[in-house]
Amino acid sequence: MIRPPRLVPGAPVRIVAPSGPVPPDAFAAGLAVLRARYDVRVDEPAVLARSGFLAGPDEQRLAALAAALDEPDTAAIIMARGGYGLLRLLPFLDLEALVRRPRPVVGFSDGTALLAAATRAGVAAIHGPVVTQLPSLSSADQAALFERLERPGPALMLDGLDEIIPGRVRGPLVGGNLEVFSRLLGTPYLPDLDGAILFFEDLGERPYRIDRLVTHLDLAGVFGAAAGVVLGDFSSCREPEATRATSPTVDEVLLDRLGRLSIPVATGGAFGHGTRNRALVTGALAELDTRSGTLVTLEGAVS
Repeated sequence: MIRPPRLVPGAPVRIVAPSGPVPPDAFAAGLAVLRARYDVRVDEPAVLARSGFLAGPDEQRLAALAAALDEPDTAAIIMARGGYGLLRLLPFLDLEALVRRPRPVVGFSDGTALLAAATRAGVAAIHGPVVTQLPSLSSADQAALFERLERPGPALMLDGLDEIIPGRVRGPLVGGNLEVFSRLLGTPYLPDLDGAILFFEDLGERPYRIDRLVTHLDLAGVFGAAAGVVLGDFSSCREPEATRATSPTVDEVLLDRLGRLSIPVATGGAFGHGTRNRALVTGALAELDTRSGTLVTLEGAVS
């Protein structure tokens, strides 16, 4: 796994919007956080473009992302927001550009697809806050992102995890948004899952849909290949009020479906769409220890 060069304060970072439309106010607040530490490069008219449920036409978003991947002196690429749209771009991306000029790619939610493609290409990436989420996060979560970008070597990514199935395992960390990740099955963009520690989060999916997604992964052999699972935030994953009393909660669904696995499983990770989103290193070697409730990156995202 290639680990890109580490950043230093003042390093140039490029902002891209390859997915959904970007809300201007949250974007401006997030840029202020980043500009306090880095030299932020952004084409605001392009980033703030809108075409239905996309941040501009496919051709425009693809061109901007391709240019960012090939930009010679950009130290990192950070997504403006998630939403939807990256799956449409994957077949046309030249990931060899990222191999030729490795730099950390940061994103989550719809960014799961881009992080998976980076991992498949052999470059470590960062599952972390997008620009529009940054201003709503704690200073500790903001600092964790900067640490992943700037500090090589082992680091504690998550603590306080709750044990579902005990164990201590090592493997490359792979995952992201459960819904988006499931859409990579059967495509050439799914990373190698043999011995991987999987991590998942989601937003707004009803419990029966979470059940269906997890069952789909199970039927596809995902959990048979993996070494362990870490669950993060599943914000607003509940039934409508009229059916809530008769439906299991999302926590009950996850416990039921994953509590029967033969690999270590932990929940309570502070990452996802909620009030916390601790940056995680994808692709690099990590260790999950359910007894201590920790997830540690053994290599880091940068060198």
